[in-house]
Amino acid sequence: MPKKESKKFEDIKEGSYDDIKVLVYSQVKKTNIKKTPDMHEIGLSGELHQKLDLAKNIFSKDISFKDFVKEGIVDVRGLTKGKGLNGPTKRYGLDLRSHKAEKGQRFHGSGGPWHPSRVEYTQPMAGQLGFFTRVNYNNKIIFSGNINETNINQKGGFMHFGDIKNDYIILQGSISGPQKRALLITAPLRPNKKHVKKNFEFLELR
Repeated sequence: MPKKESKKFEDIKEGSYDDIKVLVYSQVKKTNIKKTPDMHEIGLSGELHQKLDLAKNIFSKDISFKDFVKEGIVDVRGLTKGKGLNGPTKRYGLDLRSHKAEKGQRFHGSGGPWHPSRVEYTQPMAGQLGFFTRVNYNNKIIFSGNINETNINQKGGFMHFGDIKNDYIILQGSISGPQKRALLITAPLRPNKKHVKKNFEFLELR
């Protein structure tokens, strides 16, 4: 007989589980960017009873980045721009061969010796470039707020994005992916004192 599984928090007994994670999704209706929400499974820190208590508290509630992100630095995870099939010169930054080279310029010279007669996996070859999961570490939080309090929208909206309509966060530096792609902001895994001490002054913020 299959085990009966309950979907209520009250029926979860201590010791009947090894770990607790939460499944979150974005509220795209508030942004008018797209129709399908982005879903992500997020792990929780702390002891098992602390994880269960936190899951009970945030269940079916709106979570803003202000609830867990404070001043300092954060890590940003995202998908880079997809570039499709590309050659080894663009993928690995190989130098172009001489214009007198045999069988093309945008390729490495030798693919390996006669013995052992095989192509090693370390050889730079053509293939997929972009659409990789990447992490930008130690991004300094410059400013965060709500559009109703501090309006930072430009005339005509931001390029390829439009107008911001709710909460926002401004980070120093660049992040992975194109506009409108979902990002995951987490606590810094390896914080750097140099980034933490950085201070910014604005002449005008509008």
